[in-house]
Amino acid sequence: MTFPTARAKLALAAWLETHSEFRLPAHARHLPDALKELENSPAPTSYLAQFSQLKRYFNRGILGLLIVSLLLGFMAVPPAFATSQSNQVNIFWLFIILLGFHALNFCVWLITMLMTIKQKTDNKGILLSLLIFLNKKISKYSHTDKNVSAAYLHWQCPTHSNKWLISSISHGAWSCYLLAGWIMTLLLLLTNQVNFAWETTLLSDDAFIQLTQTLSIIPQWFDIALPNHLDILASRVDLVSQTASTRQHWANFLLASIFIYGVLPRLTFTVICLGMYHIKRAAQPLSTAETIIQNRYRQQEHQSRTILDSDHHNHPISTINTSETNIASLADDAFAQHWALFEWSQAKPDYLSQARSVSVLNSREEQDQFLASSSAEPVYILVNAKQSPDRGTRRFFSRASMAHPSLILVISVADSVTFAEDWQRLARETRLNSTQLKQKD
Repeated sequence: MTFPTARAKLALAAWLETHSEFRLPAHARHLPDALKELENSPAPTSYLAQFSQLKRYFNRGILGLLIVSLLLGFMAVPPAFATSQSNQVNIFWLFIILLGFHALNFCVWLITMLMTIKQKTDNKGILLSLLIFLNKKISKYSHTDKNVSAAYLHWQCPTHSNKWLISSISHGAWSCYLLAGWIMTLLLLLTNQVNFAWETTLLSDDAFIQLTQTLSIIPQWFDIALPNHLDILASRVDLVSQTASTRQHWANFLLASIFIYGVLPRLTFTVICLGMYHIKRAAQPLSTAETIIQNRYRQQEHQSRTILDSDHHNHPISTINTSETNIASLADDAFAQHWALFEWSQAKPDYLSQARSVSVLNSREEQDQFLASSSAEPVYILVNAKQSPDRGTRRFFSRASMAHPSLILVISVADSVTFAEDWQRLARETRLNSTQLKQKD
């Protein structure tokens, strides 16, 4: 799938809208059109171009890790084939170098996955932490916007799928190491004639024979000529001469074991873990900010953009006191809906006694909590027109219009009020429905 996907663009836009001054165009016809703003802003390098660049850096970091693993695999085998004058190679030592550490690492990984199978850990491991560190350093020196860098890491390394990303990188690195070791072993066996020998002090001869026969079970399914009981006995370190068939059987056994018990499982688990990582990330629910953006453009064509402003209609507004309302300019069930009082310093109006809920939005915490509780239900915010809206007010209602698509601004006006038009202008600029409630001073 071509990067960046629509989901990646949405994640980037949501992060930028939450942590910066960036905003998607409110007049876009649908979400894909709105997300095109990521390609145009800022100049000369857009947010989306920076985002894609970080993805390339991350992929190159993984590729570099795989190349290093390949080189280590090629370098690890020749020292194990350093033979004496008798051209004897210790089969025990070859298995430890090529399969021993791999088996130990695999067991540790399996135990860790079983212990954390139901946990959502944020641990990134050494490999992933190294890649993230390199990515941050490169983005710093390439003058990438810090919010774009944070958005990319949040998208690339979500908490619930981190362990699968770490696992896929680890298995991939081990696959390269073992594959390189297998290729180098094959080349050395093709170009050198060696005698395979074994020796042990702590283990008995029967234990080594049993170990060899156990490892031969799976390779036997593929009709590979493997060491028999006589070949194993003939390979005791104190026996110098070996027949060509014995050497051939040991070579087959070595190559088959490395591939079947090393390369093949690592490649299989690399694919499985990479698939699980993509599945888990695709199944991740949208964040609150992403849902707000998606709902903004999904419901845009269904929203009414008519300004219910009494000053521009022929319907007169009746003069009321604090216990009376201009019901004609509101929906019939308006006072049974959710209401909020914005920066309200007076007593709660009596006509809100029947409201489903009444909240006060005076502090920053209360306003942030209101913005975080996105809802498509009608919400009426009552403001006092005796106060003039400032930049903070404008910023709040711009965000509120996105979080609550059915929000209605109710302007409480009095005979001596001079800021009603300012509130009406704010409603138009933030694309909010508005109406007035007139009351006596």
